[in-house]
Amino acid sequence: MGKRENLKSRILVRIVTPKVMPLKPIIRDEKDLVEDESGSFPAKILLSSRDTRIASVKVGVLEKGKTIEVHSHEGSDQIEYYMDGKAVMYIEGLGERIIHKGSFTYIPKGVKHGIKEVIEPLEIITIFIPPLF
Repeated sequence: MGKRENLKSRILVRIVTPKVMPLKPIIRDEKDLVEDESGSFPAKILLSSRDTRIASVKVGVLEKGKTIEVHSHEGSDQIEYYMDGKAVMYIEGLGERIIHKGSFTYIPKGVKHGIKEVIEPLEIITIFIPPLF
C-alpha cells in the first residue's frame, strides 16, 4: 500500500467511524445538580447525554394529587425506584398498580404508562437507557 492509499484509508476511517464519548468517573454533590422543570415533575439531573451515551438519571418528587398522563418513550427504556411515597400507576399490560417506598418499575421503550394519582409525595429516581435528556 502506497502513502496515498494509506492516507485515504486513515481519512475514510475518521469520516465513517463515529466519535465515541470516553467514559469517565463522575461524582456530583446535591448542591451542584441542575434543576429541571421541563419533565413530568421537578427533578435534579444526576447524569445526562452530555455526560454519557449510556443513560440519563434524575431524582425528584411528584407531589400529592399530581398525575402524569399516559405516554410512552419510543427510544428509551425507563427504570424507576421509589424512595418514598405512594401512588397509583398504570402500565400497559399490567394495568393499575399501587407503587410505594421500595417499589421498582422497568418499562421497556414503547410501553404506555402514567401516574393516575399520587397519594403521598412520591420521591423517584428515574433512569433512561439510552439517555432521554
